[in-house]
Amino acid sequence: MKNFTFFSINRKSVSFLVMIFAFALASAQNSYTITFQDETIEMPENIDTFQWNQFPESAHLRDGYIGWVQFYETPSQSVQDLFAANGLDLISYIPHHTYLFRFPENTSISFLQNNGVRSIVPVEGRFKLSQDLKNGNIGNWATDGENYVVTLQYYPYVDAQFVIADLATQQISVKQQYAGSNNIDLVIPNDCLETLSNQPYVKWVEVIVAPSVPDSEKGRTIHRANLLDTQTPGGNNFTGLGVGTLCRDDGPVGPHIDFQGRHNGPLNPIANGSSHGDGVSGIIAGAGNLNPNNRGMAAGSDLYVVQYVASFLDTNTVTLINNGDVQVTNSSYSNGCNAGYTSITQTVDTQTNTIPTLLHVFSAGNSNGLNCGYGAGSQWGNITGGHKQGKNVIATANLFEDGVLVSSSSRGPAHDGRIKPDISAHGQGQISTNQNNTYQTFGGTSAAAPGIAGVSAQLYQVYMEENAGALPESALIKAALLNTANDMGNVGPDFKFGWGLVNANRAALLLQDDRYLSSTVAQGLTNTHTINVPANTTQVRFMVYWSDPAATPGADPALVNDLDLVVTDPSSGTHLPWVLDHTPNPVNLDTPATTGPDHLNNMEQVLINNPAAGDYDIDITGFNVPIGPQDYYVVYEIITDNLVLTYPNGGEALLNVGTHIIHWDATNTTGNFLLEYSLDNGSTWNTIGNAASTVTNFEWSVPNDVSGEALVRITSGAFSDTSDDVFSIAGIVGGVSAIQVCETTATISWIALPDAEEYDLYMLGDEYMEIVGTTTDTEITVPIVDGENTDFWYAVVARNTTEGWRTLRTVARLHSSGLLDCDPLGLDDIVLGNIVMSPNPASDQVTISLSDTNFSNFEVTIVNSLGQTLQTVNERALNGTSEATLDVSSYRTGLYFVTIEIDGQSTTKKLVIR
Repeated sequence: MKNFTFFSINRKSVSFLVMIFAFALASAQNSYTITFQDETIEMPENIDTFQWNQFPESAHLRDGYIGWVQFYETPSQSVQDLFAANGLDLISYIPHHTYLFRFPENTSISFLQNNGVRSIVPVEGRFKLSQDLKNGNIGNWATDGENYVVTLQYYPYVDAQFVIADLATQQISVKQQYAGSNNIDLVIPNDCLETLSNQPYVKWVEVIVAPSVPDSEKGRTIHRANLLDTQTPGGNNFTGLGVGTLCRDDGPVGPHIDFQGRHNGPLNPIANGSSHGDGVSGIIAGAGNLNPNNRGMAAGSDLYVVQYVASFLDTNTVTLINNGDVQVTNSSYSNGCNAGYTSITQTVDTQTNTIPTLLHVFSAGNSNGLNCGYGAGSQWGNITGGHKQGKNVIATANLFEDGVLVSSSSRGPAHDGRIKPDISAHGQGQISTNQNNTYQTFGGTSAAAPGIAGVSAQLYQVYMEENAGALPESALIKAALLNTANDMGNVGPDFKFGWGLVNANRAALLLQDDRYLSSTVAQGLTNTHTINVPANTTQVRFMVYWSDPAATPGADPALVNDLDLVVTDPSSGTHLPWVLDHTPNPVNLDTPATTGPDHLNNMEQVLINNPAAGDYDIDITGFNVPIGPQDYYVVYEIITDNLVLTYPNGGEALLNVGTHIIHWDATNTTGNFLLEYSLDNGSTWNTIGNAASTVTNFEWSVPNDVSGEALVRITSGAFSDTSDDVFSIAGIVGGVSAIQVCETTATISWIALPDAEEYDLYMLGDEYMEIVGTTTDTEITVPIVDGENTDFWYAVVARNTTEGWRTLRTVARLHSSGLLDCDPLGLDDIVLGNIVMSPNPASDQVTISLSDTNFSNFEVTIVNSLGQTLQTVNERALNGTSEATLDVSSYRTGLYFVTIEIDGQSTTKKLVIR
């Protein structure tokens, strides 16, 4: 790291320059040294002799001055408020009591002295340039002939047109301007950096973001998302309903029936080879309409699709998040490696603070093995893209289905030593949606991140149902995710798994049980919260989390507001949070977490095993709050069960061939695990196998049996848990096909499944596959609309109500529009042509009339859109009777189907009820 002492640009006052160096030498290596990018800077103690006329023209902007101001200590909240009230703008914080500022040109020096200011200096142009620009590290993507392509951030005290006009005088052209933002992409001559950086309106200049690269390489159960979306009667139904999820990826997605009725954005009319966004979208929000095994995390969320733009300032993204359509975004793209805190990082952190209900979820990257300059070789510090370095976002590591870390998954720390990745999810080897109603094998952190995005949408719905539809702040959702994650790798957080493997069920229970609180703390103050821990608790976790203000690009560390957590137990013992050693050395970075003060991260966790029952005091101190006051959440996880089976947990339908992975949560267990299954609701048990004490999943070869009373049990020493309810093991219906399709009816048939009592026919509705008919036969005829011109999807489930089992729904099949084996009715043309149904639409009664009485039997049946028979009327042709009148006054508004059968032959007409 370079040492630097202010400053070397031309001054109006030579005596001022001499004074600066004198103070810098006297105060070398003191507590007022700041770090900015790769340089340490000594701030001079100059307030007693400072005058505004000593500032250069490059620091004079409109009617004020721009510079760095340093206080003797972090100003209290009252001083911060006083500065704001007097129009003194502390723009952003640079660690060690220092701010980037804009003060009016008539600001009183004595006012600054009386309020704790120690040092005032202009910002030299070199500190407005990113490290890559200063060091000439310009990638080929950022060159245009002899020119550089850069992103410039200007101060909001001038308008964009003034900036653009002034740049034009320097032969600098605008490549991209972002509406509502102070960022502009420019093409600049390669010899004008110094001149550009010394323009008063220039706040920051960096190399344009590196090219976007997708992070590509059976998440519901390993994520415990299955427990939130059980798809069983009486079970949880948290599908992300009412939540907007945004896939920012490679453009159009689909078409695919797994997004039926919930897709917002461009569709691919034909397969074009760009299927990365399709895979991401399916993991977030796929409904499993085509194949129920491939259901995504948030199958009820509204899916929005846009093209990935690295700046996060594209009109589509900004509009969707600003107008509230979208709450959770996913971007599984990389832009460079270990990029540091850039203007894009600042953008995503700012967006979260501006819209507290917004959560950005990102892939961590697949760049492990690449040395990205952190200083510890190729196995550390290779998180890809500046946006992933954000404090208020989530970066996701990639796991195999058994929870093992994929070797390519990028590792932390962040550029300044903060914990990254934030959390882990299963990504490798997922099956997800592809174009044109197909599936693909999908992987990498690209697939892990949408798992977290989808689970987050589920948690949004959990919160909304507990709080009268109000949206949660993303800070609470992220805190719940981190604090309830299953610890993986080293004990405590680490730079491989982050805080661990996501556990959607525990996070949801935390929200449902109101195990969280929120408050505000200011500089130097302490809040105490008391939380009771019940007896027989095996583990308790307390976490404080806050959405931190955006940092200054280049600042190190990036943390602005620093809160401290201390927990005091009922015996007055104190407990400090986890801390990691971020020294750029492979041994240090892989050392398990210890405990102590944390001054890097915007979350801190205290974990206590086998805690004593009683009241615990949670002290939250504003250790350093330069931009306050700071809102925060305290979330707490109270684990009372050492062993919890999470899959299969009841209500599932498992195929009786192949394998399923059993999952469980284990806390403070030490013995190996014994796994067993029962086919008779626990009367007898059969051994599945044994698992090591260090794992929480097991691959089970499901027996070739049929049962509606199956259970799984897991045991470790004195601890045991069993499925909460029985589940089914059975085969699957075969030979499903459409054998006749007419204008208003379709007949579907299948091969009988042994011992099945009934079959449910599913068809694709407005959003999901829905039951439209039930039969004990092996075929069924159901009403459809416009069979000649309309496609329909169908599938079958077999059931045995007596034995309590059901099969997995078959993979949906498509009948493309067109009639199939639909012969003429064979009725006399006069009879068929003279059937009158009136009135239609109807509201009270409807009459069916035939002018011809040349028949012996006349039957009329009304069926609703689900295939349920509502009414049947029989009339005989006696004494010329040729009418049937039906009472429809109790029917709901909608479309119905009226079947008229004449001497064993029939026709169906549509009836509208109003």
